[in-house]
Amino acid sequence: MHEKIQFMVHITASLNNIKNRPGLLAFFSVATFIASLYLTFEPRFETNDDVMMSMIAHGYGIAAYGSPQLVYSNVLWGYLIRSIPSINGILGYSIATILVLLVIGWVMLFILLRLGKGYLLSLLLTTLVIAYPALFPQFTMNAGLLTVTAILGWQLFAKFGRKRDLGVACLLAFFGYLIRDSEFFLVMCVASPLLPWTILRKQRQMQIAFLLLGTAIVMSAVFDHWSYQKPEWQQFKEFNTVRIPFTDYGAGEHIKRHPEITSRQGFSTNDIDLLSNWFFIDPKIANPIALSAMLKELGPLPIQEGSIQSGLKSIELLNTPALVSLLVLALFLFMLLPRRQTTFVWGLCLLAFFTMGILGRPGISRVYFPLISLLLIIPIYLGSYTSKIRQYIILLVFIAWAVNAYLITPLAFWNKQWAQQVQKDTYNLSKEPTVIWGGGKFGTNIGFPYVFVFPVLSKTINIPIFELYGLNPFTLAPFSMVNTQQKINHSIIENLQTTTGIRMIGSPDKIEMLRIYCNQHLNAQLYDMTESKSRSFLIHRVRCEKWP
Repeated sequence: MHEKIQFMVHITASLNNIKNRPGLLAFFSVATFIASLYLTFEPRFETNDDVMMSMIAHGYGIAAYGSPQLVYSNVLWGYLIRSIPSINGILGYSIATILVLLVIGWVMLFILLRLGKGYLLSLLLTTLVIAYPALFPQFTMNAGLLTVTAILGWQLFAKFGRKRDLGVACLLAFFGYLIRDSEFFLVMCVASPLLPWTILRKQRQMQIAFLLLGTAIVMSAVFDHWSYQKPEWQQFKEFNTVRIPFTDYGAGEHIKRHPEITSRQGFSTNDIDLLSNWFFIDPKIANPIALSAMLKELGPLPIQEGSIQSGLKSIELLNTPALVSLLVLALFLFMLLPRRQTTFVWGLCLLAFFTMGILGRPGISRVYFPLISLLLIIPIYLGSYTSKIRQYIILLVFIAWAVNAYLITPLAFWNKQWAQQVQKDTYNLSKEPTVIWGGGKFGTNIGFPYVFVFPVLSKTINIPIFELYGLNPFTLAPFSMVNTQQKINHSIIENLQTTTGIRMIGSPDKIEMLRIYCNQHLNAQLYDMTESKSRSFLIHRVRCEKWP
């Protein structure tokens, strides 16, 4: 009995110790929340990009060998990921992703506790922000949330003057830059009214910290640029610059309205569609000189017809399950706790959304999410309010938390079930090399469902061992299976014209594009035979045979 009493006293003392240490309390709270999500659901990457970057880092799937040059992230981040050993079979890319989410939630909750916002409100707010990124992680979201947390940290330093807060905030900002530089700069621009400019002008420590941060960013940018100067990267670099307007910003749709532009370069409408859909395996289509000439003749994308409508659509598309509960709560808090800084940030945020739409990138929720999270946090972070208002705020946050859970929980359950089906079908696939043209869609067998075949917690021993010849942003990169095999064997176009053809997973619209391509470029007819069919995959055997 005496031992039981001593044990209870020890537990009580330990709990009191945690309560008195906000950093420890924040860490255990966020770690428990993320662990409970992962024990209940199967987290998956939100987009194919993360899966492909994991393949590049660790040398499987679309990559013939591992490389730190992840293209979308700084090469230093690639080296860091490759240095992380697998834990229980889980790859370094996934471990790094989860650790970033843990750090974001940990620091965010710690800052709110330090500001005296109360444990319940702080926990509800933090878990509301990190729930979706934890279940559907994406590197752009992570970079943006790291930057948001860094801004909160700088504000905390301005309030209390602790060097540790300043150092941690600068470190978070630096990693946000390494993971996705464009998202880092976007968040910094939108959040510029929140930066402690007065303290920065007066406080030598903060000036030195910002100088060191800027120096680190410049040096890492120079190193990243240098790492792509090798001869094997020249083809990729030259083409990547001109393909982005077509694949990412809808330039192809504008150019198709001007047939005189395409005809001057010898391109058909189908060629533009092929290019816009990652078909880079024919040098005649993936021609940087011709594409650059077409873009120059077309003119800037923002002045094209329909750009304003695209900008407005960008704002309309904020109504997604990932964003809607956070956005509505942010609006309520803005009205309840109005401040000049918050108004400026709202204006800059809406301007950023509109601009992205004008440029041809409306509705990119992974880019929006950190900005909406910032709008959600700053009224509570900056505001002072009575205990009665505080009760209203807790109620509003709880309602938003419940609505968010209602919206994303069914999606998480369906994802888990579909992932199990996809992985079951994957192990029944022949290990023959396969051309992958397009990602899969939830609940269908159209395309290749990267995010379900390779979920976040994929173990190395469970990863299907077969070669993926991916038609994607990395097709012309030195490490890609397409590029390496083309140097030692026949190209995909050459294999397409053999009697056996090629094995392909692609949607019906892409098969139709290929049929027109065979007719226009190879003077041939496409033969398409269904090789195998399951709930998750529809595998084609396609070949182009010369007209008799």
